[in-house]
Amino acid sequence: MMKFYSKRYFMISLTMVILFASIFCAKKEKDEKKKAIEIVRHRTLGLAYLEEDKLKEAENEFKSLIKLAPGEAMAYANLGLTYMRMAKYDEAEQQVKKALKLEPGNPDIRLILAEIYDLTNRPEQAIKILEETLSSTPDHIKSLYKLAQLYGRLSTPEALQRQLSLLKRVVELQPANIAARLQLMELLIRNGQGSEALAHLEDLIKQIPEMPKEARPYYDQAFELLHANHVEEALRPVRILHNFLKITPLYQSNIVELKGPRGSQIGFPVLTFSHEITTQIQEPRSILEAMQFTDVTASAKLDSIEFFPGTTNSQGIVAVADFDNDGDQDIYFANWNPQTQKGHHYLLRNNLGRFSDIAGNAGVTHRGKDLDAIFADYNNDGYLDLFVVNEKGNFLYNNVAEGKFADMATKAGLNAQTSAVKALFADFDHEGDLDLFLATRGRNLFYRNNMDGTFIEMADKMGLSEPIAQSQDAIFADFDDDGDLDLFVVNDDRSNVLYSNLRGGRFENITDEAGLSNQGHSGAVTIGDYNNDGFVDLFITGMENGQHTLYKNNGDGTFKVDRTPEELYQNLQNVIGYDTEFLDFDNDGLLDLLVVGKSKENARAGRGIRIFHNEGDGKFKDTTNLLPDNLTSGFRLSVFDYNEDGDLDLLIAGFDGSLRLLRNDGGNANKYLKIRLVGLRSGSGKNNYFGIGSKIEVRAGDLYQMRVVTHPMTHFGLGHRLKADVVRILWPNGVPQNLFYPGSDQDLIETQTLKGSCAFLYTWNGREFQFLTDIMWRSALGMPLGIMGSETAYAFPNSSDEHLRIPGDRLKPDHGKYQLRVTEELWETAYFD
Repeated sequence: MMKFYSKRYFMISLTMVILFASIFCAKKEKDEKKKAIEIVRHRTLGLAYLEEDKLKEAENEFKSLIKLAPGEAMAYANLGLTYMRMAKYDEAEQQVKKALKLEPGNPDIRLILAEIYDLTNRPEQAIKILEETLSSTPDHIKSLYKLAQLYGRLSTPEALQRQLSLLKRVVELQPANIAARLQLMELLIRNGQGSEALAHLEDLIKQIPEMPKEARPYYDQAFELLHANHVEEALRPVRILHNFLKITPLYQSNIVELKGPRGSQIGFPVLTFSHEITTQIQEPRSILEAMQFTDVTASAKLDSIEFFPGTTNSQGIVAVADFDNDGDQDIYFANWNPQTQKGHHYLLRNNLGRFSDIAGNAGVTHRGKDLDAIFADYNNDGYLDLFVVNEKGNFLYNNVAEGKFADMATKAGLNAQTSAVKALFADFDHEGDLDLFLATRGRNLFYRNNMDGTFIEMADKMGLSEPIAQSQDAIFADFDDDGDLDLFVVNDDRSNVLYSNLRGGRFENITDEAGLSNQGHSGAVTIGDYNNDGFVDLFITGMENGQHTLYKNNGDGTFKVDRTPEELYQNLQNVIGYDTEFLDFDNDGLLDLLVVGKSKENARAGRGIRIFHNEGDGKFKDTTNLLPDNLTSGFRLSVFDYNEDGDLDLLIAGFDGSLRLLRNDGGNANKYLKIRLVGLRSGSGKNNYFGIGSKIEVRAGDLYQMRVVTHPMTHFGLGHRLKADVVRILWPNGVPQNLFYPGSDQDLIETQTLKGSCAFLYTWNGREFQFLTDIMWRSALGMPLGIMGSETAYAFPNSSDEHLRIPGDRLKPDHGKYQLRVTEELWETAYFD
C-alpha cells in the first residue's frame, strides 16, 4: 500500500514540477519578448531624437537602452556620439571606449572615437586608430576619407602619397562621388600625374548632369592643358572648377555621404545591433510591436501649408523626387481652395529633413487646379523635371539646374487641356528616352518622345485610345516578362484594361486572355512581387461599388485572384480606395500593403486608411495600429525615406488639402539596401538616365526579391541579413548587369557599364547613313532564363523575335533599294537568320 501511495505522490510531484516549469518558461519567454520590444523602442527613439537634435532626450533613451542591454555596443557608441554633439568630449570618449571593449573591431565606433580625437586636437591618435581600422576593414569608406583628410593637413611628401592612395581607394569604391574625385584630381596634379588626372576629368563630365555655365570655361581650360601635358598650369583651372562645383547640391550631398553633416550634427550614428541582440529581436513580432509611424509634419516644417478643414474637394496632389540632386527627397504638393476657387502650389526643398517652399523663386508659378504631378527626366539630361496635369492645361517644367524651372509644355507639344488623372513616364518604345502616357476621363493619350525636346501624340496608331473610359489610374511593368513594358489602366465605368506591348509602336488589349476583366468601379493600382517568385503582381482598390482585388501573376503574363489573405479583404470591405502602394515598411524583405481612401458612409469603424503586414505565408495582417489614431482618410500617398535613415516614411495628402508626413520609427531595425541607377545616355548602350523601367533582382541567402524601377530610388529590405549576395539589373534596353556582395544599410549608386553591347543600326536617309537605334538582340532560342529565381526556364520562339520601327523620313531609297547597315560593338558576334 505504501508503495502505491509513494508512486502516486511521485507522479503528482512530477506533474507539478512540469507544470511550474512550463509556467516559468512561458513567463520567461514573455518577459524576453517584452524586453526585446523595449530594446528596439529605446533604440528607435534615441535615433529619432538624435536626428531632431534633441540631445537630452536622446541621452535618456540611450541610457535606458544600456540598462536593458548592458552588453550592447551600439548603445554606448550612440551615447558617446550624443555627448560629442553636446561638446562633452570627456564623457563622449568614455562611452565610446566602453563600446569598443564590447566590439573592438567595429569601424563605425572607431570612427566616432577618431572624430573625438580630432575635435580635441589629437590628430596623431586619430590617424593611429583609423590606420588600425583599415588593417581589418580596408574598404570602410568613411574611415578612408577621414584618414585622407587628416593626412591632408600634414605637409610631408609621405603624407601626400598616403592621402593620394586613400582618395584613390575612395573613388574606386564610390565612383559616382564627384567630391572625392575632384579632390583626387588636385592631388594627382600636385604629384605630377597629369594623364591620370585627365582620365578623372573625362569621367567627371559624364557624371555631372550639366556643368554649371560659370565652370565650363575652366573645365575646358584644364582639359586642354592636361591634354598638352602642361600639368602644373592645369592646377589653377582645376581648383577654380572645384570651387564652382562645391556649391552644387550634388557635391554637397556627396560630401555628406563621406563625412556626415556639419555643425551640431557632426558624426554618424551607429544603427546596427550586435549579433547577440539581433538574435533576440529576429522574431518579426518584436520589431512590429516596437514600431510606430510618428506624425512629424510640424517638425519637418510642413505645417505651414494651408489646408481647408471640413471640405472634401480640396484634394491634395503630391509627387516626390530629388529634383535638386542633393541626395535627399523633395516634394511637389498642390491643393485647391473651394471657397476662393484658387489653387495652391508648393515646391518643397528638403534640407536635412526640414522642408521649405521655393516654388516662386524656382519658377513654378502656374494657376488652377492640379489633377496629377510627376517628376521625370524627359530630356535625359540627368535632372528631374516636373510635369503637372492641370484643369487649365498641362505644364512641363524643365529643370534647368541651380534650383530653376522653365515651362516648356507649349514647345514640347504637351500643353493641351485634357481630362487626365494620371501621368506616366517610361520608355515604352525602348529608344532610350521617356515617353508619356496620360490616363484620362475619356480617350487616353500617348505622347512619343521625339528625342529633341518635343512629343507627338500617337494613342490611336499605337492602339491605346480605346476603349473610351473613365480612367482612374495606370501603371507600367513587363507583366509577361518578354522584354518590353506593358500598360495596365484601371477604370471606374468599365473593365480595367491590360495593353501588351507588341513592339514596333503597337499595343494590344489582352485583358480577357490575361484574366484581368472585371466590372469596373476600380480606384487605384499598385505593382509588386508580394510573394517573391520573380513575377509582377497587382493589387487594385475598389471604389464605392467596387471590390479590392489581389492578383497573382501565374508567370506567363496571366493572372488569378488570390483569396488567401482573408484579413486583408475583410478589413478593406468598408474602405473606398483612392490610392495604394506596395512597400516593405519593416525591411523584412516582404512587400507590405498600404491603402488610403475614406470609409463608406455605412461603415462603423470610420477608418479609410489601412496598412497590412505581409506575413510571408500568403496572408496579410492588419497593422493599422502603427498609424496615428487621428489619421482616418487620405486621397493620395507617396512612400519615401525623407530622413535617409533606411526605412520608408509615408506622405499622405488629404481630401481637405492637408499634407501629413509620418516618420517610420523602428523599420530600420532590419537591414536595407537602396539602389539608384545611372544609365548611359548615348551610344550603343543608351538608356534613360535614371533607368526607369529596369528590373532589379536581389538575392541574399535564402531571400529573393524583384522590383520594377518606377522611381529613381529603389528600396529593398534584407531582414537580418548582413549583405546581399548578388544584385542583378536588367536595363530597359535588355542589357543585364550584375553586382556582387554589396553591403546592407547603404545607398548604392550603380552606373551602367558596357560589358557586352547592342548592335548599331544605320539607315540611308537620302544624304548619308545615319545612326537610328540600338538592336537589343532578343534571347537566343533555348537560352536559359530566370537564373535568379528558383527555377530555370528556356527561351521560346517568341522571345527571339525583335521588331524595330523606322520612321519614313529616316529611310530613303538609294537607286531603287533600301539600305540598312548593322555594326556590332565590343566583343560580341551577331548571327542573322
